[in-house]
Amino acid sequence: MEYAKMRAIAEELGAYAERLEGAWSVEIGPSGPILAMMRPPKRHAGTVHRICMQLDEQLRTTHPGHICASGPEIEHPAIGRMRLPDAMVIPEAVLDEEGLAVDATQVLAVVEIVSPSNPTN
Repeated sequence: MEYAKMRAIAEELGAYAERLEGAWSVEIGPSGPILAMMRPPKRHAGTVHRICMQLDEQLRTTHPGHICASGPEIEHPAIGRMRLPDAMVIPEAVLDEEGLAVDATQVLAVVEIVSPSNPTN
C-alpha cells in the first residue's frame, strides 16, 4: 500500500480514536496503520521528563539548537513508517513548522521507555 493511503487511514483512525475512552495513538508499521492503546503510569511520564532534562543540558553544548521533545510523531514516507516515540532529539525550530509529524531525517535520537512487564515491546 502506498504511504499516502496509509497516512490517510492513520488520520481517520486518529479521528476515530479521539471519540474512544482512554489514550490511543496511531502508528504506521510494516503492515500498515496500527491503533495502539497507551496508558502509561505517571512514573513513565516522570522518566521521560527526567531524560529530556538531562539530554537538553548536554545538547546545549553538543548540538546547539537541538532539544529533547515529547509529543510529535516521526514520519518517514519513503519507507512507509510513522511512529510516536516517548521522546526524540530534534532541531528546536522543527516545532514551529506546520503539520503533525517531524521528518525522520531531522531526528538525531529517539527514546522509548519499555515496561519491565513487556521488555520485548
